[in-house]
Amino acid sequence: MKTNTTCKYLVLLTVIALIIFSSCNKKLKPASAIVVDPVRHYYPVLQGEMMSIAYEIENTSNNPLFIQEIQTTCGCIVPRNQLPLVVLPHKSSAIFLSFNTIKNTGYVDHFIYCYGNFQDTTCIELEFDTNVVPQADYIHDYEQLWHEQATGASSLRDFVDGMPSQKGYYTNTTYITPRTDFNQETQRVVDENSF
Repeated sequence: MKTNTTCKYLVLLTVIALIIFSSCNKKLKPASAIVVDPVRHYYPVLQGEMMSIAYEIENTSNNPLFIQEIQTTCGCIVPRNQLPLVVLPHKSSAIFLSFNTIKNTGYVDHFIYCYGNFQDTTCIELEFDTNVVPQADYIHDYEQLWHEQATGASSLRDFVDGMPSQKGYYTNTTYITPRTDFNQETQRVVDENSF
């Protein structure tokens, strides 16, 4: 009786091992993707404010897109997505980032690198820039900015008009996104905007 039960367990373990090893042979196929406005220019923000940034990414292939890793050029930019980020075929998702301006002053230009199973490359590059403006009366030190952020000091104007760091962005008019084909219509728009 014991040998019969042992044989059943041995056969069951063999079948499970075969299923596991056969499922590991699947290869991740490349996927093509389009990022809406990968290069952005944000309006100036006050030092110490938090900016929320979202890049829309669209999977244009028949294979699922897996973004395994997101790297930033500054520790002040924190990715908010749970990784791996999976974008199903012919669907859209967003890459969410938080940018803390507390340690920046002046013009800043940051890059975000997303690694995944992209068709032509293993990494796509996103970029944004803005001007971080210090307070008008004097330059606050790090502890003062942290205290103001922790206490949540905001004005009535922020509640009515919205936060200055959430005003949006603009792009270069001559920049051609991957979504646009370089055809005669695009060439006409570029020619009209060139000086």
